[in-house]
Amino acid sequence: MDTNKDRADRRQRTGMGVVGVILREDRFLLIRRSKTVTAPGFVCFAGGGVEAGESEQDALVREMQEELAIDIVPTQRIWESVTRWGTELGWWLIEAAHDLDPVPNPAEVEEIFWLKRSEITPRRDLLGSMPDFLGAWQQGAFKLPIDY
Repeated sequence: MDTNKDRADRRQRTGMGVVGVILREDRFLLIRRSKTVTAPGFVCFAGGGVEAGESEQDALVREMQEELAIDIVPTQRIWESVTRWGTELGWWLIEAAHDLDPVPNPAEVEEIFWLKRSEITPRRDLLGSMPDFLGAWQQGAFKLPIDY
């Protein structure tokens, strides 16, 4: 069983991040990363690093405020992965108001998109973890409130 202490220990060794999956009907909220952050220009879900002493849920709430000025509620940890550089990611389904109006913080987010899965899959500007997420979803590793 993976405990909070186990996650905190790993976070100190390898780094840990969180990813927020926000759906509006059949569209996902994605961002293009600004030119001033790691992996500039790539498209992905919003999220970021988990700080020392912070839960994944708290990190998601903080990151969504910092990047998009939105209030969210993390509802379910749906998947986990490890990036090619060793960062462990917790992927969370997020509840947000239906009339959500994200405001990108230009220091972190260049632009936002509401895209259907069919519009995401063929993109060539996706952050490397995105095809992994889409592939795991297609293979049934987790369920989302929309069909693949």
